[in-house]
Amino acid sequence: MRCRVFQRVCVGILSLSLLVTGMPFCGGGVKTQAAGVQSGVTEKKSAAKEKSGSITVDGNDIRANNVNGLTYKGFGLLSANSTSDLLMDYKAQNPEAYAELLQYLFGGKYPIMTHVKLEMGNDRNNSTGSEASTKRSRYEKANVLRNPGWQLAADAKKINPDIKVSILRWNAPEWVKSIEDVYKWYKATILAAYRQYGYMVDYINPNVNEAWNKKTDVDYTKKFAGWIASENEKTIPDAKERALFQKIKLVVSDEATSISSDIVASMKSDGGFYHAVDVVGYHYTTSDDKNGGMKWLAEGADKEVWNSEAQAVFSNSAFRPSNNVKDPTTEGTGLGGTGSALEMGNTFIKGFVKSRRTHVVYQPAIGSFYEGGQFSFKELVSARDPWSGWIHYDAGLLVLAHLSKFAVTGWENEDNTAGIWRAIPEASNSTASGTNPVDGRRGGENYMTLAAPSKDAFSSVVVNDSEYPMSYQINVKNMKLSDNQKLAVWETRAADDGRFNENYMKCTGSVSAGEDGSYVVKVKPFSVVTVTTLDVDDDEEHTKALPVEGERTVLDTDETGDAQDTSNGILYADDFEYTGKRVAVIATHGAVSQETEDYISSRGGDSGAMARYTHTLNGAFEAYKTVDGNRVLRQQLDQTENGVGHSWNDGDAVTLLGDFRWCNYTASVDVLFENNVSKAYGSVAIRQTGGSQKLEDSSGYTFRVSASGAWKLYRKDKVVLSGTASDQESFKKGAFVWNNLKLKGAGATITAYINNCPVAEYTDENPITSGRIGLGSSYTHTEFDNLRVMKIKGYVPYYTELLDNMETYDLTPEKNTKLVYQGTWSHANGKGMYVYQRSMSETSEAGASLTYSFTGTGMEVLAKTSEAGTVLVSVDGGQPEERKLQKADNMNMSCSVSGLEYKKHTVTIALKEGKFFVDMVGVLGDVCEISDENTLTENWKDKRNNDPTVIPTQTPTPEGPEEALIPDALTTPVPTVPPIVYTTPSPVTPAPVTPAPQETAPSPVKTPTTSGQPYATPVVSGTPDGTGQIAQTQAPQDQYFTSGNATYRIISAKKKTAAFVGLQKKNVKAFVIPASVKDKRTGKAVVYRVTAIDKKAFAGCGKLKKLQIKSKKLTFIGKNAFAGIQKKAVISCPSACRKAYRKLITAKTGFKKKTMKILF
Repeated sequence: MRCRVFQRVCVGILSLSLLVTGMPFCGGGVKTQAAGVQSGVTEKKSAAKEKSGSITVDGNDIRANNVNGLTYKGFGLLSANSTSDLLMDYKAQNPEAYAELLQYLFGGKYPIMTHVKLEMGNDRNNSTGSEASTKRSRYEKANVLRNPGWQLAADAKKINPDIKVSILRWNAPEWVKSIEDVYKWYKATILAAYRQYGYMVDYINPNVNEAWNKKTDVDYTKKFAGWIASENEKTIPDAKERALFQKIKLVVSDEATSISSDIVASMKSDGGFYHAVDVVGYHYTTSDDKNGGMKWLAEGADKEVWNSEAQAVFSNSAFRPSNNVKDPTTEGTGLGGTGSALEMGNTFIKGFVKSRRTHVVYQPAIGSFYEGGQFSFKELVSARDPWSGWIHYDAGLLVLAHLSKFAVTGWENEDNTAGIWRAIPEASNSTASGTNPVDGRRGGENYMTLAAPSKDAFSSVVVNDSEYPMSYQINVKNMKLSDNQKLAVWETRAADDGRFNENYMKCTGSVSAGEDGSYVVKVKPFSVVTVTTLDVDDDEEHTKALPVEGERTVLDTDETGDAQDTSNGILYADDFEYTGKRVAVIATHGAVSQETEDYISSRGGDSGAMARYTHTLNGAFEAYKTVDGNRVLRQQLDQTENGVGHSWNDGDAVTLLGDFRWCNYTASVDVLFENNVSKAYGSVAIRQTGGSQKLEDSSGYTFRVSASGAWKLYRKDKVVLSGTASDQESFKKGAFVWNNLKLKGAGATITAYINNCPVAEYTDENPITSGRIGLGSSYTHTEFDNLRVMKIKGYVPYYTELLDNMETYDLTPEKNTKLVYQGTWSHANGKGMYVYQRSMSETSEAGASLTYSFTGTGMEVLAKTSEAGTVLVSVDGGQPEERKLQKADNMNMSCSVSGLEYKKHTVTIALKEGKFFVDMVGVLGDVCEISDENTLTENWKDKRNNDPTVIPTQTPTPEGPEEALIPDALTTPVPTVPPIVYTTPSPVTPAPVTPAPQETAPSPVKTPTTSGQPYATPVVSGTPDGTGQIAQTQAPQDQYFTSGNATYRIISAKKKTAAFVGLQKKNVKAFVIPASVKDKRTGKAVVYRVTAIDKKAFAGCGKLKKLQIKSKKLTFIGKNAFAGIQKKAVISCPSACRKAYRKLITAKTGFKKKTMKILF
C-alpha cells in the first residue's frame, strides 16, 4: 500500500520554543490506506467484506425495433452561461491544444461526445456569465460568429459529421416579446449558422429552460412544429436549406430536479403535442414521473428520453486520491466519493435504470472560464489558460469512455441499419441511493449493459463507488457470440504506488466462462470496469493515455499582449486592434490546417468580435470598430438602444481578463462614454478572484468613475474612499471624451489615478493579495481602450506556482512529493463552488503542520478563514515565528511568508491554536526590478479629445424588413389533433432475476411502467393538407377500431370510409391492407372501404418485407407511412391503380426508390 504523506502524530502541548521543521515528526504515524487499491504485495487488503452481484445478458431482451427510446446516444456537452468564453482563445493562441481537445472528445470510431448543446443568450447573466446574443435587435442580421459555442460545434462536426446540435434559451433579448419572436430569433440564428458553417441544428426546445409552463408550452411546442413543417419557398427559398430545416426535432421540457407528470399526460391526451415532441429531457435527477411516464416514452412510444443537463465531476480527479474521507469506514475514496467521477458514472446508470435516459448532457463539460465563477469546478475538462495551452482532462472522461468506447453510440438512421447499440433494461441495475447526487458508497449492484442489435456483441459497464470489493456473475444467453467467447475486462481506478494515472483505462485481461457457462468478474473498491466482447486491447483509441496537463505558464506578455515575454515591465496589454492577426482553421478530421482566417472576422466582425482573454459575467464586451477606424473594447448592451433583458443574477456589465495568480501590478485603461451620461460609469478592478457576478463583490479593489467625474474606491463591496475629479486631473466630463483610469496594488497599499494623477490611496489591514483584473460599466455604450497591466518595481508580480490543497504529489512518472501534511488533518472534497477545486484541508490539532519546499521569495496560504487562529512559521528549519491568521474569503490569502531571498526554501506552518484551513498554496516569484510608467507624474492626455476630424461613435440602427419570417399558413392557431389510441402489444416475459446475496443491498422493486396503461405504440391520426397543418376535424375516440393486428380510423361514417392507422404487433414480415374492413364493436359488423394510410403507419416495422395493398380506392398516403419497413421491401398494388398509386407512393411517404419495389 502506498504510504500517504498524511500522518497522524501524537503531539504534546506546543510551546513557543517548539522547533517546527520540514522533517517528519518522531513517533508512530498511522499510514492511510489508498482507496481503490486492492492487489499487490505492498498493499493492505481491504477490511470491507466482498459483496456479490449478477448480470444476465439475454439476446431476447435486445429491442432491435426500438430505434429511438433504447438506442444509446452517448454523451453531450452544453456550451452555455459563458462557460466557453476562453475556448476560441485556445484556438487562436494554441490551436494544437484546441485540436487535441476536440479530437479527444469527438474523434474516433467510438466518440465520447456525440452532441453539442448551445444556449441562446441575451447578453445577460445566466449563472456563470452571459452568452452573446446572436440578434440584439429585431432587424439586426443574426451573427453566430461572436458566440463561441457555434464555432465549437462547427469544428466538432469537422471531426464527426454525425454530431447533433441543439439549442435552448434561458432569457431572450428585449426585442423578443412573443413566441412568434422566439421562432424568428431561432430561425434567423439557425440559418445564419448553416450559411456560415454548413451545419443545421438538429433539436430545438421552443420553451424556457427549467421553466415548463403547461398552460402555454404545450401550445408553443405545437406552434413550433407547425411552423417548421410549413416553411415554404417564400419563407426559405433555398430548397436544400428548407429541407434540412424541416428535419429539426423538438425537445421538452428541460425541467430541473423534479419530474412532473404533466408532459406525458399531455402527450397522451393531445395527439398534436405527442407528434410535435421527439425528446423529453430533464435536469439533475434520475427519477421517472409518478406514473412511469419516462419508461413508457422510451419503450412504449419509442421516444427519446434525455438527462439534458447533468453534473460532471466536482474536483480534480488527478489529486482526489489525496482525500482521507471515511465513507463509510475505510480512509480515502480514491476516484470515488462525493462529487466524483464514479458518482457521475452511477448517476447515468441510475438515470437509465429508473427513467430510461439514453443520453446525458454535461453542463459544463468544458470549463473554459476563469476560476471563481458561479458553478465552478464541476466539469470534465478545465481550459482556463489559453495563453499557455494548459488543459486538464479529468478522469471523469474515462468513466464516460468505459461506456462510449465499448459500444456503438449515437442516433439510429431511418432504415434502422446504423447498428446503434441498445441499452437493455433487464441487464441493468442500480442500488445507489438518492438522485442528485447519487450515493453508491454502501456497495451493491450498479451496472448497465448495451448490446448490438445483431446480438453479436455486448458490453456491461460496472461502477463500484464503494470500499467494498464486488464479485459479479455474468450469465449470457440467446446471443450470437463465438464458441468459447472470452470477455475482456477494462478497469480504471486510482494509482497504487506509481504515477497518478497508472491504473487509468487498463485492460486487465480476459475471463472465460466456467463449467456452468457463466463468467465471474472481480471489481475492486472505488473503480469502474467494463466487461466486453469487443477485442480492442491493441486499439490505439482505447489504449492511448488520457492527456496529462502541462505547465500552467503565468500570463506575462510583450506590449502586444500576444506573445509571452517575462523580460519587460508589462504583464499584459491590449489595444483591441489585432492588426494582421490570423487564426488557424481546423481541417476535416480535426487537424490544424495550413489555412488561416482573419482574427476579427472569425470572431464576430467589425460590429463586435470576441475580445482576447475576456470572460464576461454580465453585458457584452466586444472588440468594436468605431467610425474613425479605431477598435475599442465596447460594452454593447445599451439600455436606451437595445433594452436590457432578464437575467439569472442581476448586476451591471462586467468582464474579466487575466491570470488569477497576478499579485502586485497596476491596471490602466482609457474610458469613453457614448451616451446617457447621467448613468454612465466605467470601472477598473484588480485582484479579482470571484464569488459574485458583481465586480465590486468579486474583486479585491475596484475604482469606479462616472461621466461627471465622481469616483469611488471599493474594498470588495465596501466604499473606502470617494470624491470628484478636480481641475488638477484635467478630467473630461460628459460623452465622447477619453479619460484614463488606473488602479495600483502594491502589497497592502492601493492607489487610484485619474489621467495619471493619484486621487486616492488606501492601506488594507487585511489585504487581498492576488487575482486578475476586471472592467465594468453601466448598461450604456461604454468604450475601453489601450489596456495595460504593468509590474511594479520592488514587488513580486505573481505566484510562479499555485497548488490545490490536495496536491501532495506531482503528475510526473516519478510522482514527486509536493505538499506535506503532518498531524491530524481532514482532506475532503465536496466543498462549495467558490472553493478551489471544491476541496479543503483543515485541522484544529495543535502541532498539525503544512510543509512545502519551493524556489521563490515566499509562500502564501489561501483559504476562507473566519477565525483569526495562531500559527508558528518556520523557514528553512529556523526558529518558529508566531503569526495570526488573517480573516479571508474564498481563494484569498490567510497566511503569508514573504520577503525571502529568491532561492530554494522549505517553509513549515504549524497550528498553535484555533483552526487552520488550506485551500491553495501560492509560491511568490522573484521581485520585479524593472521601472515602469507608474513613475510618471504629468497629466495623461489623449489627442483624440482635441482632434475635430474624429467623429463620435454612433451605432448604426438596423432597419427592416425582418430577417426571418413565419410561414403564412400557420399564423392562425394549430387545429386540434385527434387523441391517441393505445394498443396492447404481446406480453414480454421478463428475464429471471438472480437473488441478491445478503451482503448486497436489495434490488429495487420493478414498478409498473405506467399507471393504468401498458407499454404500447400510440397511433395518431391526422391528414396533412400540404402545409403541415392537420386538415381534418377532430375525430372522437370511438371512431378508432381494430381488426386483427391492425388499427383503423373512421374517416366518414356516412360514406363508410376508413384509414389504416398502424399495426399492434410490429414484428410481422408480411401484411395486407384490405380493400375493406369490418368494425364489429357494436356486435353488428359495419363495413368500411379503406381509402387512406396514415402517416408513420408502419413505424417500427423493420422486419416487414412484403406489403400488399388490395384497396383500389386510396386517395391519401401520409408522410413517412412506409419509413419503418425493410429497406428492400416489395409493395404490391392493384394493376388498375398503376398511374394513381405511383403519384401517391413518393419519397415523402417513406418509399425508397433505389431499394424498394412497387409491383402492379
